[in-house]
Amino acid sequence: MRLMCAVFWGVLLTWSVSHADEAQEPVKDQPAAAANSRQASNISIPPVVVTARRREEPAQQAPLPVSVVEQSRLETERQYQIQDLEQVFTNVTSQFLHARQSSLSIRGIGNNLPNEGLEGSVGIFLDNVYLSRPGMAAFDLFDVKKIELYRGPQGSLFGKNTTAGVLNIVTNKPSFEAESSLEASFGSRDFRQFKAMLNQPLNEVAALRISAYDTHDDGWIKNIFNGKQLNEINRKGIRGQLLVQPDHLTEFRLIVERNEEDSSTGTLVPYGYAPWRGTPAAPVSYADFLRRPVIAGMPGAKNVITDPEDYKVSFNDDQRVKVDQNALTLEMNRDINGYKLTSVTAWRDWHFKPQNDLDFSDLDVLRGGFGVDHYQRSQEIRLASPVSKVFDYVIGAYALDQDTTSRQAYTSGPYSLAINSTPNNSSIAGTGTQESRLYALFGSATWHLRPELDLTVGLRESRERKEARVIQNKAVGDPLNNVFPFSFILGDFDSGKLTTSEKSLAWNISPSYHLSEDTLAYMNFSASTKSGGFNLNSLVSPAITGGPDAITIDPERARNIDIGIKSNFLDQRLYVDANLFLTKVRDYQAIVSDVFIPRLTNVGDITSKGLETEFRFYPDRHWSLQGSLAYTDASFDNGTAPTPFEEFTTGFGAGNKSVRGNQVNGAPRWTSNTSIRHQWRPVDGVEHYTNLHYAWRSESFGDVTNSSFSRIPSYGLLNLTTGFKLTDGRQHWDIALWIRNALDERYFQGLTSTYNSYFASAGPPRTAGITVRMDF
Repeated sequence: MRLMCAVFWGVLLTWSVSHADEAQEPVKDQPAAAANSRQASNISIPPVVVTARRREEPAQQAPLPVSVVEQSRLETERQYQIQDLEQVFTNVTSQFLHARQSSLSIRGIGNNLPNEGLEGSVGIFLDNVYLSRPGMAAFDLFDVKKIELYRGPQGSLFGKNTTAGVLNIVTNKPSFEAESSLEASFGSRDFRQFKAMLNQPLNEVAALRISAYDTHDDGWIKNIFNGKQLNEINRKGIRGQLLVQPDHLTEFRLIVERNEEDSSTGTLVPYGYAPWRGTPAAPVSYADFLRRPVIAGMPGAKNVITDPEDYKVSFNDDQRVKVDQNALTLEMNRDINGYKLTSVTAWRDWHFKPQNDLDFSDLDVLRGGFGVDHYQRSQEIRLASPVSKVFDYVIGAYALDQDTTSRQAYTSGPYSLAINSTPNNSSIAGTGTQESRLYALFGSATWHLRPELDLTVGLRESRERKEARVIQNKAVGDPLNNVFPFSFILGDFDSGKLTTSEKSLAWNISPSYHLSEDTLAYMNFSASTKSGGFNLNSLVSPAITGGPDAITIDPERARNIDIGIKSNFLDQRLYVDANLFLTKVRDYQAIVSDVFIPRLTNVGDITSKGLETEFRFYPDRHWSLQGSLAYTDASFDNGTAPTPFEEFTTGFGAGNKSVRGNQVNGAPRWTSNTSIRHQWRPVDGVEHYTNLHYAWRSESFGDVTNSSFSRIPSYGLLNLTTGFKLTDGRQHWDIALWIRNALDERYFQGLTSTYNSYFASAGPPRTAGITVRMDF
């Protein structure tokens, strides 16, 4: 790394000296020249604009790794869910079981099932508002203008510190031109999706925009117990926006949202049964454990599912997930003598209610889950100076209040004792509550030291206080109290009032140099902290005996360096970005798999390093190609976790084991995606287009232990679209045929564990359909 830094700065110094007398204006002052070049080539290249430094600028000018996907690509490739974005953005992994158990990782950092006590390592923002729970983004991506991905620690300009990066979702705001659209899609498994948008100016100073969606999918998991389909999707939502511009200097934007879901998403298929060793000489797998009722001829007992690629389960209980959330955002922008003042005031709530069959069998053994109620309020104020040839800056303040309640409830049935040695007809419940208050000051400044040399420095100070309490009641109706596992693993506990206060600094230093008008070289040094907290979920015996200290989670701290270059060639028809990165994370917060209950802890330190490349190529008016490739080596430097299941000597675990050298879970070494589009006009008013998209990722592990039973094989997904765009006056029609996962790949979007077994979220199989859209 030192050699790389020396080479970089050597190039900067040599180029600076040799061109001291012929310095050019930075590329940011040349959009007109770029446009003339494109017109001369007779090629229409869509501009890519980002808000990486809280002001609009070309992506090629931003001195940090950033990727953008715009509305047209999302619609053409039928990417409409947050878990689809790993097919669009390289070096991103989306672990999705259902709305509560979902997470994003960037460069291998952050892909852990959530715990209500902590936020994710990847910050998700929607229209400048931080979403505290990853599941708050588990709705259809509708009426979206673009999605920006910032890799590496962020803190100096975004509302909340993040250690892995930021996913920034920007929706279309109201305009003063009347427009409307209707869209209907139909496909495999009775897939139905309807979208509508109405944009209407109310007068000269106000405009209204209303967008809505309704999506249904019968599901792709067969429940052989009753013949029904599971992983069904039923989601709908609406967003209303009012834009008011009382004068040319002031703008108000009011956003009201509601999203609902009533589905059977979160249905997991059996993935890997590790040996259950009653004694070392007599290994018995958990699958064999479940076969006992079948062998004994118990009424209702059927065959046990063991092959995950069958996409089958056998559940006797209902599998339901109900989610609803509401949001209100008021954004104000005011121009004050060239200075832009921005205020973002937001309120959101999120409610999750599950009904889960937890025993993965066709008998009444164990059911329950976690219900969550979450409320958050935030206020952000920013002041951006005018763009200058010498110095410009952004400063601001941020406040975030959160109130979260997590309720657990488990109930055993009449076959519980026969299946897993848990007393029949017992129940256990618990509640975890937490209040969080965050306040921060931040700022970022850019010095234009020479026409071709910039230096950006950012700083943020955060203060956060959390108060929590965790109560868990022992099993009710357990005649053998504290003898059998149900009470022994999940017993009485009351943490009392828990409090933590933290003060942290986030910073970044980013020098950038224009090697030519078409090439930007940059370095980015950054650091950030993700706050600690408390394990609000089920408590296993170590936490009960260890007291409050055992459920207290330390902050996660990240240090990062990027060295990158952004270039364009062939009259700006070919864009190529490449960067090397190295990230060190201390006290990585992760979920580990105890025998019965997943547990949140600080596993240890990790290092993530690698290479990321992206390109966009427009060879002529008909063809466009874009793609990316990333290599990531994310591994543990130290730390311990429960021993892998295959090394158990008994059915109840074998203590802890070092994870040093283990691949970070959910971190494939290679990820890539390629998109090829062809379009042409056979006659006036008619355009035909075809799009091919292929995303591939190498194998990974679903557990920090790197258990062989948690290995997720490599897979590739092929999506195809072909259609026609028709123009008739003010009406524009788009009729498309599409196939997602055209090769019918069996793949898995995340794992969880219980007992000594893994269960997986199965990705959708081949889905074909048609979409008709009318804009008018």
